Amino acid sequence: MDADNSPEGGGNPLAPDNKEPCPTKLPPSLRNELKARAARLSPPLTLEELFSVVLHAWADEPEEPDTPPVKLTGAAPFTTMLPLGQWAKHKKVCATRNVTFAQGAARAVRRWLEDHPEARPVRRPGDIPRRIVVCNQKGGVGKTTVASGTAQAAAEGTAYLEEVLTLLKRNSLKNRELIERLEQVKASELRVLLVDYDPQGHLTTQLGLEVLPAKGPSLAKAIMGTLEGPLADLVVPLTDARFGGRLAVLPACRDAFLLDAGLATHRSRIRALEVALEPLESDYDVIIIDAPPSLGLSMDAALHFGRRRDGEAPGRSGCLIVVQAEDSSADAYDLLVEQIQDIVTDWAVPIETLGLVVNLYDATRGYIATSSLEGWQSMEEIRCVGVIGDLKEVREAVRLRLPLFTHSPDGVQSIELRTIWKEIS
Repeated sequence: MDADNSPEGGGNPLAPDNKEPCPTKLPPSLRNELKARAARLSPPLTLEELFSVVLHAWADEPEEPDTPPVKLTGAAPFTTMLPLGQWAKHKKVCATRNVTFAQGAARAVRRWLEDHPEARPVRRPGDIPRRIVVCNQKGGVGKTTVASGTAQAAAEGTAYLEEVLTLLKRNSLKNRELIERLEQVKASELRVLLVDYDPQGHLTTQLGLEVLPAKGPSLAKAIMGTLEGPLADLVVPLTDARFGGRLAVLPACRDAFLLDAGLATHRSRIRALEVALEPLESDYDVIIIDAPPSLGLSMDAALHFGRRRDGEAPGRSGCLIVVQAEDSSADAYDLLVEQIQDIVTDWAVPIETLGLVVNLYDATRGYIATSSLEGWQSMEEIRCVGVIGDLKEVREAVRLRLPLFTHSPDGVQSIELRTIWKEIS
């Protein structure tokens, strides 16, 4: 980043007194890509810092006479803080080039992204992302915690994992067990899409994002074949540098509770989720679905999406089942297993269970909890890949609307989630 970000008049452009709010509009796809790229730069920039660089670059370089316009249909309001005087300079450049301020901003972003292409991992023909469906038809067991935590573990950067290990080693006696566990974990640094497939939208809100409004563009509309525009426009990257721009979220939508009714008349309802997400698959190494607490048709589509595809290695994709150490979870587990077996039989597809996670475990609750845990851990048909204690860190992160690894990277629950990712990867 060699562009000059200094505002007219000098001074520190990052100082609050040297900035002003600058409202415009950007298509969601451009804004999200710019946000992701800002997080992946070394060192990372904020969105407003990179936007300032982008506007400077566009103003300093002439445009070709036949530059095509950016389609602004569906562009959303975008207000950021820029150095004093930069927005006024942008307006002058737009007037000279006879374009609106929003069109100029969009062209600036598009050209910067085109001029700074990012090296992407090369996929071999036939490569497909891993697909993990985090599920249980019983609500309140903590599917969202596990889906979000495993996604964060899969995307986390090596430097940040090493930083956590260094923090733990400062009190090596107290943290000896955690250190030993974390030393067995390696950062995957994978590109991960986390899909909030639950109409309640807990995953979306817990990560500080907004649930998509009813009747607007959404995954539900993509599933039903009525979405106008690309689904990629709805994907939102998480900007914590810990994830290096590799972790993105497809938010929930308010109208997703109507999916079962819509799928009942869908010609290919079992493949509907797969068809909707197919355009996104080439952009990610892993797609994790936070499934709804349901045994309905939408859950059928999620389970089918996670099946082992032709040519895919065993144990790569499938279901990660979340339970609690109490009796009602056992009943819910039995119902889910029956549903999986019905799909396997009816559609002749292999659906694998990658493991079982016991969540919200608290040994102080006595024999019911401890005996239930022993029962889960001794099951022969499915492997218990992790036990997450009922601690405060997750609840605090939810309250703060932050990713758990952002709020408590060296907490016991974060380390357990990294271990779970290691076990299933």
